[in-house]
Amino acid sequence: MSKKALALGLSACVAVMLMSGCSGNRIPQGTFTPEQMQHIPLSNHYDLPAASGGMTLAVYSEAITAEEILNMARKTLQPAAVRMEKNAFETGAAPYIREAVKGKVTDILVYQEARKSAPENIDESLDKALDSEISRFVSSYGNNYALAEKKIKEMGMDWRSFRAYQKKLIMTQSYINKNFKESQRFSYNELVDFYNRIKDEQFCKAPTVEFSLIDIMPNELKLEQIAENQTREQAARQLAEELTGKASAGEDFAELARTWSHGPLAAIGGKVTPVTVGEGSLPKPYDVLETAAVQMQAGQVRGPIENDGHFFILKMTSNQPGICKSFAEVQNNVEEQMQFEFRQKQYSDFVNRLVRKANIDQMDRFVDYCTAQAYQRWGRNGTELAAGAAPSDVTTP
Repeated sequence: MSKKALALGLSACVAVMLMSGCSGNRIPQGTFTPEQMQHIPLSNHYDLPAASGGMTLAVYSEAITAEEILNMARKTLQPAAVRMEKNAFETGAAPYIREAVKGKVTDILVYQEARKSAPENIDESLDKALDSEISRFVSSYGNNYALAEKKIKEMGMDWRSFRAYQKKLIMTQSYINKNFKESQRFSYNELVDFYNRIKDEQFCKAPTVEFSLIDIMPNELKLEQIAENQTREQAARQLAEELTGKASAGEDFAELARTWSHGPLAAIGGKVTPVTVGEGSLPKPYDVLETAAVQMQAGQVRGPIENDGHFFILKMTSNQPGICKSFAEVQNNVEEQMQFEFRQKQYSDFVNRLVRKANIDQMDRFVDYCTAQAYQRWGRNGTELAAGAAPSDVTTP
């Protein structure tokens, strides 16, 4: 795996981390609706391994351990560590580790802010809300405590730590809902400007072409297909012209391709995967086919098209023009996204202020330590593999 591939893979996970975590776990059913959960952009909600061992990072009166960070990162980073050299892995993994650490720091800081601003009798109210949440959680598993407990253990907790975690989550949500604006009013012009910025990526469908192909290659012709005094190129051109005529006259194109075409597509009747126009997805020498296809209509046959020792015959299946949804069609989606980004910015600005205020020492050193430990454990000849983990025990992408 290349550095670029790792960076892309990790950055995709980091991009959603502040809202939902990378582990793929989900908070059990209960207290919060999906809409309410959007207002709780805490990271790492769902991965709470027990703190144990290793270097720690102090955040006021609490501490984050390297073990916590590594347990969170294992699913995403272990496959890459197994396949990559140390320096390449650490370069790609460090930004992910940094976001994981920042997420844990954020959870602590936001909770402490919520605690400081809470009334003195908050614990009584929290206990009532917590009892209700636990009941709803258990009921979501058919009031089967064994199933509920199994889910809690999968999250790395027992009942005691789960109650403590839910209590923190309830308090934090209450604090965020109280101190952050639910929504922002946007003018019509602001909505239109935002639509224009995201239109091409989100609301436009690029033109596509679908066609089938017969590919005649002179060097693949059999001797009996070449007449006396003919070169291979001349014989290939003649065959392509004959097949073009047959296809245009209505003969079964797929059968002609299976019989006469060279190359791997012959077995499937020459059918080409749909091509998105303008993306340059067809390799040479097939790249010329896109230019030809966009000028054709469904059912039309064209050929021979000669390029780099190939004689191509095309039959068009469909030619779909590009289309963009109008602002009127997606106005509600645009406003929802603007509201989401507004809430995200509020929260991001708030978190950045908290982190700067905390002035946490040794964060960079802690990130470096966790990154090095990740490779030491999961990289080639890592300690966990050396301890007896079989290759099949290693998660693969």
